[in-house]
Amino acid sequence: MIDSTRETRWWCNEFLYVVEQDVDKEVTALQEAMGGRIDVTCDCAGLTKTMTTALKATRSGGNISLVGMGHHEMTVPLTPAAAR
Repeated sequence: MIDSTRETRWWCNEFLYVVEQDVDKEVTALQEAMGGRIDVTCDCAGLTKTMTTALKATRSGGNISLVGMGHHEMTVPLTPAAAR
């Protein structure tokens, strides 16, 4: 489920609160809400799940900023990462 009713911040066009547990469903919901594949994604949580979601949701050639450091070591899905 995506809750886009929260207050929009000055630094973004829309704020999406994602509570879906399945990454593929989450990516589909995010892309539908954004009108297609995403150009720029910022992952501020730094968890494997959020990083995987960012990599799958962002278009090829798009930009992903990994801000958060959730763990000392993380598994990165190599194929989606290399395609971005």
